[in-house]
Amino acid sequence: MKSWADKWFSVQKETIRFPSNFVSNVEGFDFLSQILTRTVAKKKFLLDFSAVQRFDPHLSAVIGCIIIASERYEATFEFSGLNNEFVKKTIKNNGLMELVDGTKRPSNFNSGIPFQRFDMKSESSLEEYIYRYLLLTGKDFNLSEGAKKRIFRSIFEIYQNSVMHSGAEEVFVCGHKFTLRGVLALTMVEIGRTFKDNVTSFEDVYKRYSASESISWAVKSGNTTKKATETGGLGLDLIREFLRMNHGKLQIRSAEGYWEEKKGIIFTQNSPHHFGGSIVNMEFNLRDSKTYYTKEEFEIKDIL
Repeated sequence: MKSWADKWFSVQKETIRFPSNFVSNVEGFDFLSQILTRTVAKKKFLLDFSAVQRFDPHLSAVIGCIIIASERYEATFEFSGLNNEFVKKTIKNNGLMELVDGTKRPSNFNSGIPFQRFDMKSESSLEEYIYRYLLLTGKDFNLSEGAKKRIFRSIFEIYQNSVMHSGAEEVFVCGHKFTLRGVLALTMVEIGRTFKDNVTSFEDVYKRYSASESISWAVKSGNTTKKATETGGLGLDLIREFLRMNHGKLQIRSAEGYWEEKKGIIFTQNSPHHFGGSIVNMEFNLRDSKTYYTKEEFEIKDIL
């Protein structure tokens, strides 16, 4: 039989009001960090979208991750204030609404890359996901077969690194194709050890690094906290190189740190709010007219 306290806590409700401009920038990631801190409680949370005017659908990866991670604390969620038809249609089409109230995602919706969760046994499912929603859009990317494989490998390695370095059991992914803007965005997120946790505990020389300094160190070519016996480690390095040439954007939020590279310009910032995991957001420039080959393919072309 439930005690009086259990009954009281079970009916508590807390409203989380999303800002009018909810996009993938410093403020957007900071807001999501605050949500993760607030939802560690046995409550019903109302996610209120009534003020939202601008919304980046790929951030559904983070919202979904927070919802699922908070279930261990017996938190429950429901949506409210879905007055904006774009927002309502978007979270229905990408599958976020299904996570909350069971509304099925339509099977014929094409511009959204659906919200999905992958565990350590989901490698083949993730491979299919990346190929289907990113690499099979041949008309959008001028990539050789070798370049496609390299991009696929780098995104897949980010997933592997998330599992290996963070101790996370699952990685959450969602994306969106912005046809008018010519952008394809993909967000990957997990809850676990942060960049700062891994870098500051790697060697004593790094133990005073801030969260943003830890991310900056981790994304530099050749830097890794992996042991000599562990394979891989090039996921962020490869995707960063491509997005720089593509004039795309790479963003990382982990612990209190924020790191961004857009068109070769790097911006970092520390926040008072902690995110207990890592968010990696990639934005591909679909208007890029350049054709990409791997170094090996160039060498073969020269020989021929």
